[in-house]
Amino acid sequence: MQYNLNINYINVEKQDMTVSITGEFIDESINSRFLSTPKVILYFENEQEDRRIPLVIKMENITYISGKCMFSGTYTYRLDCLFWKTRGKNLPFDFYFNLSFADFYEEKVKIDITPKEFSQDKKFYIFEDCGDHYHITKRIEKIKRTARFSSITTKLDGLFKVICLLCSLGLVPIFVIEGLLTFTGFTSMPKKIESENKLARLFSYVLYRLSSTSREHITMDKFKRGLIRFKYKMKKHKKVQPNKITFYSARREEISGNFEFVYNKLKDDKNLDINFLFNTKSFRYMTKKEIDDFTEACATSKVIILDEYTPQIHLLDLKPETKLIQLWHACGAFKTFGFTRIGKPKGSPQPTRNHRSYDYVTVSSEYCKKCHSEGFGIATKNVVPTGIARTDIFFDEEYKNNFRKSFFEKYPNFKGKKIILFAPTFRGNLKADANYPMELFDINDVYDSLSDDYAIIIKHHPFIQEKHPIPAEYKDRVIDLSENTEINDLLFVSDLVITDYSSLVFESSLLDIPMLFYAYDLQSYIKSRDFYFDFKLYIPGKICTSLYTLLEAIKNEDFETEKIERFRNMFFDDLDGNSSQRIADLIYKCLE
Repeated sequence: MQYNLNINYINVEKQDMTVSITGEFIDESINSRFLSTPKVILYFENEQEDRRIPLVIKMENITYISGKCMFSGTYTYRLDCLFWKTRGKNLPFDFYFNLSFADFYEEKVKIDITPKEFSQDKKFYIFEDCGDHYHITKRIEKIKRTARFSSITTKLDGLFKVICLLCSLGLVPIFVIEGLLTFTGFTSMPKKIESENKLARLFSYVLYRLSSTSREHITMDKFKRGLIRFKYKMKKHKKVQPNKITFYSARREEISGNFEFVYNKLKDDKNLDINFLFNTKSFRYMTKKEIDDFTEACATSKVIILDEYTPQIHLLDLKPETKLIQLWHACGAFKTFGFTRIGKPKGSPQPTRNHRSYDYVTVSSEYCKKCHSEGFGIATKNVVPTGIARTDIFFDEEYKNNFRKSFFEKYPNFKGKKIILFAPTFRGNLKADANYPMELFDINDVYDSLSDDYAIIIKHHPFIQEKHPIPAEYKDRVIDLSENTEINDLLFVSDLVITDYSSLVFESSLLDIPMLFYAYDLQSYIKSRDFYFDFKLYIPGKICTSLYTLLEAIKNEDFETEKIERFRNMFFDDLDGNSSQRIADLIYKCLE
C-alpha cells in the first residue's frame, strides 16, 4: 500500500508541541464504503523507554474515494508528560511517526518529516531536524529557573486559598445545622447528594457548603484522594517486606479469574507472604479501615498485583523497590482504551497518572505489546507476552468435561441440541447508561426462523440490568445466565457464539467455536470507539448487519470459520496452558 504524509506545521511553545498533518493512502481496494480508519502514531523514545501517542484524526477529517483515503489531524501534546519512569532524568529523546491502515503497518516511517512551518521558543526544548525524525533536548537550566518563579506564585496563590478555607471552616457549625434541617424537610438537600446513609449525606452537605463558600472545590472524591495520599505518606517509612505479595482487585470480591490461577502457582511456597484485598467500591466510598489496609499494603509489599483499572493506586508514588503488575482481565487487544482514545470521549488525558505506574502488564501475544503500550501510556518493554492466566482452563480437559456434565444435569433439555451462546457487549459509555436494544434479538423472530434443534444461552454484559424477554413457550430452550456462571465455562457447551464487539472472541478462538458477529451498528461503533485492528479484515467469523442476515447465516452454517486460525495465531503466542506459570515466574523475578 502506498502512502503520503505531509507535516503542515510543528509549533513548540513552552511545554506544548502542536502537530498538524495531512496524508493519504493509495490502494485499489479503497472505495466510498471502506470502513478501515487511518492511524498516525507519534512515537517517542529516549535511552530507556518509549511512548506511543495517537494523533487525533476525527472521522469528519477522513475522505474515501475510489483508490484513495485522504485524512488530516491536529493535536497538542505535553512534552513534559511523555515519559514516566525516566521523567526525572531529563534524557534527550527522538520523535518519529508510525502509520497503520487496514492490514498495513509501519513503525518509524522513513519519510522526510520536515514541516512546511516550524516554530519554537527554545525556552524548554531544542529541536534538531534529522530528516525522518527529530532529536529533542531539554534545556534543564531554563526549566529550573521557571520552576522557581512558578513555585513562588503557586505558594502565594495557595496561601490565599488557605485563608479563604480557614474563614469558611469557622462556619462549619452553621453548615451542620443546615444539614440537619434538611432531614426535617425544612430545607432541601441538593439533588447531587444522593447517599442513603444520613451521616454520609450530612458530611457531603457540609463539604458542598464549604466548597461554595470558600470557592475551593471540595468534594468527597477530593477528600478521599487527600486522605489516601496522607495515609500512605505516614506509612511510607515502613520497610518493604521482601517476600510480601498483595493481590488487589477492584472488580471482584473473591479469589477468582486470573488471580486464582496465579495464586495456585504460588500458594505452596511457604516463603511467600501472600495477601488479598478486594474492594469493588469507588475509592470515594472506601472506609477508613479499607484505606488503612490499602495504604499499608502499598507501603510494605514487594509486589502488588492488579486485574483492573485501579485509580487509587495511581495517586501514590510507590517506592522503587515495590513492583506493580497489571494482570489485565481481557485477552488480546480489541476495542481501544485509555491513551489510545486521547482527544475522544472517555479517553485518558495525556497528563493523567492513570495506568502509567505499571512496571509490567501481562498480555496474550507479541502483537498486543504495542497496543497495550499505547493504551496504558507505558514503555513497550513493560508489556510482557506471558499469556492470560485464566485461559489455562481451556487446556484442562478434565475441567471442561466436568462442567459439561454438571451443565447438562442442570439443563437436561439442552442435551443433544445445537447450543447458541448469544453474548453481546453493552451500548453506552459507563455502567450507569449501559444498555442493549433487546428487540434486535427477538426470541420469537429467532425461533420462527430456526428449528427446534437449537437452544439458546443469553449472556449479557454485567453492566446490563434489564432482563432479555423470553416468551413462556421457549423457556425450555432459552435461558438467561447473565447474572451467574463464568462466561468462559459456557463456551465448553456452545456450538456457535453470536456476539458483536465482545472480547469473548479471543476465548472462542481457542476452542475453534464458529462465530457470527451481529454488528448492526458497526460504522457508528467504529466512529465512537474503534478497534486496535481492522474489524472487517481480521474478525474470525462472518459479519451480519441485520437479524435476517444473521438467521440466514445460521441456517446455511455460513460462519467463515477459515478465519479463526489466523486470528488465534495473531493474539496467542503460546497454546500450552502454562500462562499462569509464566506469570508466576515474572513475579519471582520481581521478588529477586
